[in-house]
Amino acid sequence: MSLDLHGYTVHNAWKIFNERIEQCYYKGQKKIVVITGHGQIGDELIAWVHNNPLTEHCERLDPNKGAYTVKIKKKKDIKQPEQQPLDLTALYKKFNKK
Repeated sequence: MSLDLHGYTVHNAWKIFNERIEQCYYKGQKKIVVITGHGQIGDELIAWVHNNPLTEHCERLDPNKGAYTVKIKKKKDIKQPEQQPLDLTALYKKFNKK
């Protein structure tokens, strides 16, 4: 999967980057190629990756110096506690009094 950030302002690119990283994380993807070009977004990307809790690191692609591979952390499986069935008999008795 790739993300092309050409033509975005730095702030909009940052928002789109974070949204896409979150999508990739929940889909279980391991990496994404981010195309930044040679402008300011490329300079900011390393800080974005460092500060995002869902990413591990990034590497600049060779020979394309305007693109990076971002490694995404493995999705943690959160186990839900087993729910006991609700006993509503007391409630039924309360409202069905005659």
